[in-house]
Amino acid sequence: IVFRFRHLMQDLISLMPHAVKETKLDTKDTLNVISEISELRSCTNSIFFDVKKHKDLYIWFCKAPNGPSLKFHC
Repeated sequence: IVFRFRHLMQDLISLMPHAVKETKLDTKDTLNVISEISELRSCTNSIFFDVKKHKDLYIWFCKAPNGPSLKFHC
């Protein structure tokens, strides 16, 4: 992860009062794994950072289990 992406992630975590970081996730798996992890942790909202080609950062905001999801390209 490029330093800009890492600092953005740390800033977002510091803004949220009850943020819990999860370990790295293989992006080759389906994105349904994210909702399963959030259900196991009893979370209703989750943020997923996806970096592709060390240039593009995609941020997924989703509401578990059946809520809407947003995808941003930074």
